[in-house]
Amino acid sequence: MVIKVSTARSFEPEVTRAFRFLVAEHALTGPSSTGPTQVFYTGPEVAYTITFDPAGHTVTTSVARDVGAVRLTADLPALVVSAALGHPAMVPCTARTLLEMRAAILTQAHYVRRLQPYLTPLNVVPLMRAAHAQELRSA
Repeated sequence: MVIKVSTARSFEPEVTRAFRFLVAEHALTGPSSTGPTQVFYTGPEVAYTITFDPAGHTVTTSVARDVGAVRLTADLPALVVSAALGHPAMVPCTARTLLEMRAAILTQAHYVRRLQPYLTPLNVVPLMRAAHAQELRSA
């Protein structure tokens, strides 16, 4: 008898395990979610959104950083390149199976951990702009 584990049901627990360092080491709040396909971690100036797209079978992580009245948001692979941490292909997104999802989430968490020191007030604006971040002004 083969038991197939749903990737959608496994998404949040896998993210919670892999990204727990954000709470333990960086005092972010989370995990929180608005549904079964997005998990958020937030702090006073930074937020991480990990998203599972069941139709496209992908997992993606985006980073948002508040700088004054501007929120800069960029995707993790672009930030990995901007910080000279590697090539975007080193950040897997494919999640067709539970094993692929787990590998993508663990690798993305690894790069988020490595990226943390670069998100300082001195470095964050050039880093985010080099990653082609979206810039939104608060009202």
